[in-house]
Amino acid sequence: MAFGHRRVIALLVAVGLPLAALLATQVALEATGFPSATSAASAAHVVAEASPGTATAPATGTTTGAARHAAAPEGTAAAKSGASASSSAGTVAAGTAASPTSGAASSTVTPAATAATAAAGATYTELVTLASGRSYDLHTTVQAGQRRPLVILLHAYLHDAAAMRDLSGATPYSDEHGFVLAYGHAIDGAWNSGTCCAGVNGVDDVAYLRELVADVERRTPVDPARVYVWGYSNGGMMAARAVCEAPEVFAAAGVVAGALLVPCQQAPIRMMHIHGTQDTTVPWRGGWSDYVKVTFPDSRTESSRVTSSSVVVGVPWDGGHDWPWWATGKLWEFSSQQRLASQQGVDGDADDALPGTP
Repeated sequence: MAFGHRRVIALLVAVGLPLAALLATQVALEATGFPSATSAASAAHVVAEASPGTATAPATGTTTGAARHAAAPEGTAAAKSGASASSSAGTVAAGTAASPTSGAASSTVTPAATAATAAAGATYTELVTLASGRSYDLHTTVQAGQRRPLVILLHAYLHDAAAMRDLSGATPYSDEHGFVLAYGHAIDGAWNSGTCCAGVNGVDDVAYLRELVADVERRTPVDPARVYVWGYSNGGMMAARAVCEAPEVFAAAGVVAGALLVPCQQAPIRMMHIHGTQDTTVPWRGGWSDYVKVTFPDSRTESSRVTSSSVVVGVPWDGGHDWPWWATGKLWEFSSQQRLASQQGVDGDADDALPGTP
């Protein structure tokens, strides 16, 4: 049994050891590294800091993912450092090892619970490596026989899944609202969203997202009529491209501080676009961005670049290049009302068994 300094000293006092001997004992214990009440408290503090964050209000002196990103715009050394630190904490907690910026995991560790082993009602998170070598993080609650909506979240340029999780607060939100959640992993921290911002030419990220959806459907019951893709900044651009080029897969897209950079006339789409009017990284009114060296289209006229039967909802807000705290709820409010007509009735509409979902 381990005792702290104070407990040992108290025992020695009880047996009547002189004061000089007590002081000598204290010095000797510290010299040998015997655990003290102070060191135990420090260890507990370190463990708490290593746990992944949530969207709850932070304690005084802490920094949320949104605040960290606002202080250091994506692509800067500070932003990349913050994302890497967040990734490290989240990976340790999940029992996996993944590179903060690469698309593929450096190693895969069997999680404590998976879709095959978790008991009904159990919530679990696992790192999944696809047949292509790409990877993603899956978070869900096991509910046998109930097909639930799937939301895929795509991180910003030079960020990672852990940063997206901290920024959006989507993990606890998905538990509360009953949808399956997957965090995508970009190759070298960038998505090929069109004219921005992939660092590796020829990456087919739409094909990756198709593969990801098919893999999730094999692991846990998903309603194919309610698959949604959301993203932030470069991830938002990728979400817009995905819903345009794979409209038979995605019922809706959510774009935060992003832009639609590809032609989108193939089929009707449904998209919500949340954008800060003070954004200078991806300007709301369009134009040249010194940050990513790209000319962006005017987000106010986005609906003119899609079919007339598409639904594009713009939500401007008085802010900069950020994911506002209310964005996750707003995107879910919009997306959860959208269904693919071609997929309705698949497998007997098993999603109707889910109470509390539209």
